[in-house]
Amino acid sequence: MEKTKTSKKALQGLINDSMQEALKSLELPPPGKKAKRLLRSNAKKLASIFANVIKRQDKKKRKAQKFMENAVSGKSKKDAKPKKMKFEKIDIESV
Repeated sequence: MEKTKTSKKALQGLINDSMQEALKSLELPPPGKKAKRLLRSNAKKLASIFANVIKRQDKKKRKAQKFMENAVSGKSKKDAKPKKMKFEKIDIESV
């Protein structure tokens, strides 16, 4: 599975551009310095949130794929018992 990484700056640019386009379509007066700063900071926050969501979804997808590969090959965590458990069984049988 190829690794796809989306940068926060790219997301921030997309979000900022789309918000500015939406505001232009509302036919409002041109935004001032404070409005531009507010848009930029909100775009930064949204980009961070979206990057985190994308990363989590990718992680879930990789985990599911790994689980399916292990299921097909017959590997599972239940088959591998910890050494401590094995030694306890031997001690119980010897007593």
